[in-house]
Amino acid sequence: MAGEVVLVRHGQGECNAAGVIGGRRGCRGLSDLGRWQSERLGERLAPLHQERAFDVLLCTPRLRVLQCAQIIGERLGTSPIVMDELAGQEFGVADGQSWEQVTARFGGPPGHRPDQQIAEGSESWLRYTDRVLTALAGLLSEHSGRRILLVVHGKTTGLAGGLLSGAADPLAAVTGHIVDHGALSHWRQRGGRWELLLHNDSQHLTGYDPIMTAVR
Repeated sequence: MAGEVVLVRHGQGECNAAGVIGGRRGCRGLSDLGRWQSERLGERLAPLHQERAFDVLLCTPRLRVLQCAQIIGERLGTSPIVMDELAGQEFGVADGQSWEQVTARFGGPPGHRPDQQIAEGSESWLRYTDRVLTALAGLLSEHSGRRILLVVHGKTTGLAGGLLSGAADPLAAVTGHIVDHGALSHWRQRGGRWELLLHNDSQHLTGYDPIMTAVR
């Protein structure tokens, strides 16, 4: 069987809605919208799972990502496996602070000065991306020929897309492959190369009613 990778970006987190850095301390799980997006993702992925079952469901350890993966897993009848190596970037003392204020002090996002820490105790952009790319390459090798479902962070979807696309520099290709909250991309391996079937697909994310969601 040809290898396949479906990349899912977690539903919106409370930290995303509030504009704060959601690291180990700052992440408070999914927002109401994020839970709705996760439920819709489960519905969107169910036909794919019936057509050809996902061999493995992997996710990162941050609460909002794990909650999203658990909601999807309940719909598919499988349980997520947490990959600590794919955890989002560590932001040290900036964890839980305003994203706008932290990046303003740094002069831009983490990639603005990729070899430097954005805050005390944080990972530099290059250290983070090297860790994630190494983990992604490892799991692609370990699960060669299998159908993989990955529920991860936005930057991780970008890094995975850069890697799968065969870009000479995956870091330079990150932005073009990032997936929105609750959306997905679908890759299939053909003749030793990866082909992008769907990118940033969000057709399932229509009709959100915050009032009805709150009532439930």
